[in-house]
Amino acid sequence: MTYTSKKLFIIISLLLFLTVGLLVYKNHYNNRIPKSAKLVLLLKE
Repeated sequence: MTYTSKKLFIIISLLLFLTVGLLVYKNHYNNRIPKSAKLVLLLKE
């Protein structure tokens, strides 16, 4: 039981780390792109 909960904790912490990293990266990337270019990228999607 402890092994399973430990595994689950590791998976959750990895997911949290990835989510935070992605948010920080997206914010940094968005700040580098000018507003007009951002609008063009949004329209393309």
